Amino acid sequence: MRVLALVVGILLTWVPGSIPQGLRFPEVTGWKNSAEIQTFIPKTLYEYINGAADLYLACDFEELKVAEYGNEKKASVIVEAYRHRTPEDAFGIYSQERLPDGNFLSIGAEGYIDQNILNFVTGRYYVKINSFNTGAEDREVLQVFAKKMAEGTGERGGLPSILSAFPAEGKKSHSEKYITRNFLGYPFLHSAFTADYESAGRKFKLFLIDAIKADESRNIIQQYLRQIKNPETGLNEGRYTLADPHHGIIDLYWKGRYIWGTVDLPDAGLRSKFMKRFEEEIQKRK
Repeated sequence: MRVLALVVGILLTWVPGSIPQGLRFPEVTGWKNSAEIQTFIPKTLYEYINGAADLYLACDFEELKVAEYGNEKKASVIVEAYRHRTPEDAFGIYSQERLPDGNFLSIGAEGYIDQNILNFVTGRYYVKINSFNTGAEDREVLQVFAKKMAEGTGERGGLPSILSAFPAEGKKSHSEKYITRNFLGYPFLHSAFTADYESAGRKFKLFLIDAIKADESRNIIQQYLRQIKNPETGLNEGRYTLADPHHGIIDLYWKGRYIWGTVDLPDAGLRSKFMKRFEEEIQKRK
């Protein structure tokens, strides 16, 4: 009986937030849930976002929950919370849908707002909020929901830390992406972080692959050389300048678990400059 009384006492004194409860949709003054929360899993995601489902699934989507709110003025807000397997996967889908010239906000790890939409990423969640008939109060309404929703996910942390390895010089703001599969169209280049750059009048990309293990890096380089029919004269860590039939000159460097390089940059001097800067940043991660 003492044990039962203790359990009952704990339940009676528990307050929301004291025990992690997973995803929680917010309560917002003046707004009420107008329908039951919908849940979608990988095999049913097509029912909600038919045309875009493949992109989400490629980013290891696990579950979507959708809540709809309404108020007395007949305005409505729809909150979509997409949960992915890892924070990197959630960033991957967010980064591919993000507006490069959006109005960015410090909500979650990163977010942006536009007319009737506010999207943000935090931990394993990519959250999309859409508003209807909110008039002049639109931005305020969206941000109230977003801030409460960021807390409701129970997730913490910023953008993937590996993004800090990209050289700052010449990098275009908010251009970083995470490609979860088939980077450059090759299955063996399973995933890569990228960023857009502009320097000396040239536009190009830098990429970074974290293969986790040096043996996997070796395997990637080996398959790439075979793919582009480049003679293998010994496979060693270091720099490779390759002629890719589909992407032109690819300059890459392999060291340990990391492979980094440039895409679409014909200027040899610029390639050497940014490869060196990249190496310096990678060294800081050790």
